[in-house]
Amino acid sequence: MKPFFSTVILNTATIIFSGLCWYLSHGLTGDYWYLLWLAPIPVLILSFQSKAGTAFFISFIAYLIGRLSWFSYLESVATIVPATIFTLMLPLVFALVVILARRTVIGTTHWWPAFAFPVFWTSFELLLFKFSADGTAGSIAYSQLNMLPLIQVASVTGVLGISFIVTFIPSAVATCWYYRKQKNKLKYLAITSVAIVAAVFIFGAIRISGDANKNTVKVGLIVLEENLHNITDHPDAQKEILLSKHYAEAITTLAAKGPQLIVLPERAINITKETDSAVMNILSAAAKQNHIVLVAGYTNFKEEPARNSAMVINADGLLGTSYNKVHLVTGLENQFTPGNEIGLFKFNGIQAGVAVCKDLDFPDYIKKYGDNNVSFLYIPAWDFVTDDWLHARMAVLRGVENGFSEIRAARQGRLTISDYYGRINFEASSAAGNAVTLTGEVSLENSKTFYSRFGNWFGILNLIAAGFFIFLTKKKIKA
Repeated sequence: MKPFFSTVILNTATIIFSGLCWYLSHGLTGDYWYLLWLAPIPVLILSFQSKAGTAFFISFIAYLIGRLSWFSYLESVATIVPATIFTLMLPLVFALVVILARRTVIGTTHWWPAFAFPVFWTSFELLLFKFSADGTAGSIAYSQLNMLPLIQVASVTGVLGISFIVTFIPSAVATCWYYRKQKNKLKYLAITSVAIVAAVFIFGAIRISGDANKNTVKVGLIVLEENLHNITDHPDAQKEILLSKHYAEAITTLAAKGPQLIVLPERAINITKETDSAVMNILSAAAKQNHIVLVAGYTNFKEEPARNSAMVINADGLLGTSYNKVHLVTGLENQFTPGNEIGLFKFNGIQAGVAVCKDLDFPDYIKKYGDNNVSFLYIPAWDFVTDDWLHARMAVLRGVENGFSEIRAARQGRLTISDYYGRINFEASSAAGNAVTLTGEVSLENSKTFYSRFGNWFGILNLIAAGFFIFLTKKKIKA
């Protein structure tokens, strides 16, 4: 009976420790990001010395505890059924990945199966990104956005490089433990693991030691009180005109602080055929009189079908670029038709771009801006209060990947000005529904990255490696 009780205690301790580490590091705030590196270690060690069924159960329950940190948020934005499905699906996939990694490690005589766990997880994320309506929103990489040296790897590999490293670290530790009595394997694995992790962090430290803010321009962001905005499919003309005037007054006040460009949030104003002329006259006059370029998100009821749009008004008060949001929020924006083109414009002769909120969840789409050598991207946005940190940082990572700065103004979220290293140089919050303005300097520089040149090469490499590992261990392993 003693071994039985010892096993139960060990399994329970593993579930609790790993589950709590994932719960704390998987939150919406970026706190305790380092616990993500520790969470898989006990699960993996135990899986290498347990039967497949036991390993699956422990992995599933531990990761399920971690995913519960998102449940109330998912329920509030997607209702209970989708929230439950998503919460159960990821632990199921995680458990399957652990089983595949276990099979690879115990089924070969080499040391390099330590790469199996990160390769299988990274391959899963690649496929998830390709087919999910929410893009990269489920990636574990975003938990690491407060660790600047680490996230620089995204400039080479994209977001998947971060996921790989934070799963490789615990896999290397667990596999070293498994090979602790096999000195040659342990030596090669330890040296290789330390070299890889050190190279990533040294690269990151060198990259962020540069100055991304030598050549800058001052910009401003405005979000009015949330209760002034009108959320409706049937806008009241007088209310929208009054709201436009409120924004124009705020523009004039903020322009006195010297910004050359001002950004308003997503769907700041509802514009219909009836109000189009009046609203545009108000906003155009504000831009012209204050000698600023204005980027404004608005609900576009001028056209059939309706769209979630953004416009750029130049300092002469003339409408330039018009942009329609491409990636709409399923269930919340079904009334809109998506756009199909990126939004580009010139600012003081420099290539700039505009995209809207959820567009930034899709790296392949935002890479098109990198392909066009954009120096900075303006982002009208609208968050869900509790995800304000997370969604703002998801957007920031697109700048690291593609080498451009970002100016993001979000209703019920964060207002941020960030550089292409992912540093948040200026920040404010409208999550409480309060009126907020923000000014700051944004870099005019563009840093062409390896990722922006070669795209998702790293994800494809992992998919090939995953196929190799599966082929390598096709012989049935006795559980």
